[in-house]
Amino acid sequence: MSKLTEVLLNLRNQMCRLGNPLFFAFENIGKDTLAGEWSAILLDCGEIINNQQIDTGEAWRLAIDKNKESMPLEESDWTVISEFGEMLGKSDIQNQESVLDLARENIEILEREARETAKINGKLYRNMGVLSGAAVVILLL
Repeated sequence: MSKLTEVLLNLRNQMCRLGNPLFFAFENIGKDTLAGEWSAILLDCGEIINNQQIDTGEAWRLAIDKNKESMPLEESDWTVISEFGEMLGKSDIQNQESVLDLARENIEILEREARETAKINGKLYRNMGVLSGAAVVILLL
């Protein structure tokens, strides 16, 4: 998820500061190694927008559907990410900047929640391992 935050910042710069069209910004960021696992989604989305001439929200959804199996995110995460795509390309640059800022905040919240869940689950599994080991020892005695 932290890579997606970086991608959103880069997308904001490409669109709002450099004035690049969305498909071009997606392709530029997708080609960059910093996009990591999000490269495939960005490249596919840029290609769909450019070649099929469909709206950004639909292109984003198609790119996510094509690539989501390769990424270990929960369905609620995908919902937030899909909703972000629906808002892209539907307003002027100032509003797009607000959309990207809001999306970045939502992704940061998801990232914090994922860390908390991992922390809680880590403790749970560690304790279960200790208790299982103790139970085996007791059964062997």
